[in-house]
Amino acid sequence: VQMRATMAARRGVRRLSTLLSPVDDQTAMIVGRPFWRYPLAVAKPEPGMRPLMDAITALPLDRRPFRIVSHEAEDGRVFNSTFFESDAHASEFLEWYDTHALQPTGEFHRCLTGAIAPGTQLPTGATLLFGRGGGVLDDTRFGEYQLGMAVRFSLASFRSAKEERQAAVSGTSAAFEQRIADAMAREGIAYFGRLVMRVDTTRWITMSRYGSLAEAHAGTALVRVLCADEMQRWFSSYETILGTASRLLD
Repeated sequence: VQMRATMAARRGVRRLSTLLSPVDDQTAMIVGRPFWRYPLAVAKPEPGMRPLMDAITALPLDRRPFRIVSHEAEDGRVFNSTFFESDAHASEFLEWYDTHALQPTGEFHRCLTGAIAPGTQLPTGATLLFGRGGGVLDDTRFGEYQLGMAVRFSLASFRSAKEERQAAVSGTSAAFEQRIADAMAREGIAYFGRLVMRVDTTRWITMSRYGSLAEAHAGTALVRVLCADEMQRWFSSYETILGTASRLLD
């Protein structure tokens, strides 16, 4: 509650509550891998998770996320996408989280040991994230954010910095985005746009929104065919992770 009230006042138009306005071009996002047996970041956390969530809420503004979305992967494990005012804020948070929660000596480490999914090893600072991005290249998302929507996160590695620079022009153009949207509409896929962020000079992370997991799978397959030439030319590797948005905490 404190996080919601404080950060809403500070964010203004950058707030993501409706996703009708684009995020600020300095916004940063981190995406975890699926480790957890239940959503961690909720308004009323599980008793074992409450000390950690209370500590996150009490963090100073330069370490605190302004939005955490919980996603349920297809195998039932949970992961988060977490948004920050800047990449520096994300780095400050990750350093704090590693020290106080991920490390076995951390005061909140016990909170995570009780939340890990069966058969899953606790993450470390090196294994926690699927990817992160700092700075928005393109944002075509539209409509209200609905829990139950499916989200595909993609981590793309470019063959070279030159290919990345070319993609930053043609791969984020209005014509490129319209081509994807038109193809989705023809196939009857409920597609609600994408957020593209730069990881570094040779990697991007993308978040694409769909009406359901089935449509996310269909949309992923469609894009691989529709953009086969560009993907072959630009990327040396392309990883994806899918989840259904289940909880949201501002």
